[in-house]
Amino acid sequence: MSESSPSPQKPLKRYIFETVMICLVIGAVFAFQQRNMLPSDGSVSLPDTQFVTLSGQTIPLLAKDKPTLVYIFAPWCTICRISINNLDSLNSDKVNVVRIGVDYQYIEELTHFVDEVGVKGEILLGNNQTIRDFQVTAYPSIYILQPDGTVVGRSVGYTTSLGLKLRTAFE
Repeated sequence: MSESSPSPQKPLKRYIFETVMICLVIGAVFAFQQRNMLPSDGSVSLPDTQFVTLSGQTIPLLAKDKPTLVYIFAPWCTICRISINNLDSLNSDKVNVVRIGVDYQYIEELTHFVDEVGVKGEILLGNNQTIRDFQVTAYPSIYILQPDGTVVGRSVGYTTSLGLKLRTAFE
């Protein structure tokens, strides 16, 4: 009885099939996670509300002359902990980066998070109304807003520095 060696085409076809299936599953997970977020087709516009920062200042949410990337996080969120500093790679001349802390009981939780993770940017103090306004269902939630508050981009979960740059480059 002779053993035949497997055709080199069969493993390649199987590899391509498995890669496509993995991509489809990942895409389905992202679509599922984003299903309840604000639409990013330009049909929703958020008002330019004022937020208090962790340092006690009051600042507006939106920049007048550039898009704003809103990063909404919780201090207990592990994904937030490993992804929040990716925001530092964005060019602040081209995009206004806003970090909003929510889902905390005491401000000290945010202070501890900022110190422990080494966050460089200002942290805005969000609350339950912020969670409702942005329809946050998972952390981190990311929105890209035009200067008039129109939602033009959205994402949830971990995002790399490159992913953030690509998202903001086309808005």
